[in-house]
Amino acid sequence: MTRYSKPVWQMVKEAAEKMGEVTARDVKDFIRKNYAKDNVNELTINAQVIACSVNHSSAHHYPDTQRFLFYLGNGRFRLYDPDKDGLWQMTPTGPQKIGAETKSGEAHFSQVTSGGQVRLPKDILSKLSIKENDFVAFVEDKDGIIHLRKAELRIV
Repeated sequence: MTRYSKPVWQMVKEAAEKMGEVTARDVKDFIRKNYAKDNVNELTINAQVIACSVNHSSAHHYPDTQRFLFYLGNGRFRLYDPDKDGLWQMTPTGPQKIGAETKSGEAHFSQVTSGGQVRLPKDILSKLSIKENDFVAFVEDKDGIIHLRKAELRIV
């Protein structure tokens, strides 16, 4: 059960999606205007803006929840784009950019994150008709070649 009409991180995401580049002040104004009945604490909003960042130096103080903002410096944030911003992981001492992309033949794919996620470029996703929340599998054929395939989850 949330204290407000929706989780504060969702309000932050909505603000960033509607406004593009934002500051914590912009997000507070947006939430105050659009969620006035919730009376969200300003310190909570400040904390959520930082906690939702993949690369803010203080984000490691917050649990890994939703990370969808990219910190631009000087208090400015925008939506995180892994293709543009690279992959980031949170370490106990702060955010760390994950190394360069790996190349396999003509397909480019990003390394596995510490959370076990594989980020695939949009061209591969569209070629395989993979959408957000679809399952994928790495399947080895009889010649030992590993293929990426769209998969389905079966519970038996």
